[in-house]
Amino acid sequence: MKKIIIILCIVTFFCCAGFAENKETAKWEYKFTNGGFWSCGQNFAGGFGEFGFNLLSEENNFLVRDCIFIQGQGGYLAKNDSLEYGALEIGNKLIFGGKSNCDKFIIRSYGFAAGGVGLYICEGHKIFSMPLLIDLSFGGGFEFQYTRHMAFVIEFGGTSRMFVGKNRNKENNISDYSKSTPSLTIGFRSFK
Repeated sequence: MKKIIIILCIVTFFCCAGFAENKETAKWEYKFTNGGFWSCGQNFAGGFGEFGFNLLSEENNFLVRDCIFIQGQGGYLAKNDSLEYGALEIGNKLIFGGKSNCDKFIIRSYGFAAGGVGLYICEGHKIFSMPLLIDLSFGGGFEFQYTRHMAFVIEFGGTSRMFVGKNRNKENNISDYSKSTPSLTIGFRSFK
């Protein structure tokens, strides 16, 4: 709980500092985004980068964006949190929501759905062997854009991880394991 409070205080500080410094009228248009993020949940943490593009122009203050991401994460797989793992995933995120053009900044609120597939390594499991790690995420977020080319992002949601494929290692029986957890993501997006 202390970590979440510290993170929210940092978020508030950066947003307030950006709003105070900006002196432009916020009617900025863009086609592409990229960004860097840190995400954590109950039994995992990691970082990812993404590249996105608008599926529709932001007419009528409606946002639809598609993002491709590459993520590295680590945490625990076993139900008793005894099996540590590391994973590399690639996936896709669909963002849909709205925006509010204010005098000196833009706020976008949105929902998202994401899915990815990844390779993982842990004790008794080689990285290029089956099963594969599947990661599904749903939630909502906010973009606080207070400069023309940059926005601060915070997302809240849930993540569900599961395995697909036949487990060839009988000693490491994790193919039937599934875990859902709340998640928090903070980061930035740049606009071009």
